[in-house]
Amino acid sequence: MPLRPLLPALLLALVMSIVVGVLAVGRNSGFTLGLAVALFALQMLFALVRTNAPFWGADAQAPKDTIIALCVRRNTLLAALVYAWGAAAILALYSLSSLSWRHWWQYGAAMALVAAAVFLYAQLLTDEDGTYRTPKALNALMWLSVAQGLAVIGVLIYLVGWGKLFSMRSEWAANYVFAAGSVTLAVLSLISVLTYLRLKQAPRPE
Repeated sequence: MPLRPLLPALLLALVMSIVVGVLAVGRNSGFTLGLAVALFALQMLFALVRTNAPFWGADAQAPKDTIIALCVRRNTLLAALVYAWGAAAILALYSLSSLSWRHWWQYGAAMALVAAAVFLYAQLLTDEDGTYRTPKALNALMWLSVAQGLAVIGVLIYLVGWGKLFSMRSEWAANYVFAAGSVTLAVLSLISVLTYLRLKQAPRPE
């Protein structure tokens, strides 16, 4: 399924999760903030499955390289949206509430920069000369997806293993965002790589 029809629901989930999140932080409610970030994560995972599912069927024929690049681009745009949500959420939670954490703007700005970089790469996948969608370039991108998945799993282990999700220190709200974003990016990385391999290895129609 194309990504564009799913964008309104994704953007609505993004806005709603941030609005509810700000209200939750104002009431110091970790449970409500957890529901808010889960709202966006679940909507993203739904969009990810809807976007990739058409390529999983046993009767699906291998698309041309341009179709493979299109699939990769859609998943890259979804990743950019996750980073953008993380940046907007952290910046909103700490600028629109009384909660104070000295590192909030650094993390928010860093995630915004990553979102911009990932979005730019997604746009480069449509370049006319095809430099960024050659088999070598796409393979490199898939290895970056693997690295991303391992990195966010490491973040989750840290957050859970060190009890960060149960701490009420000033960064507790950001930790909820990190956790939801990490789960989403981990699943996104896995599905992106599996879908890419499925498309790459499927027999081409004559």
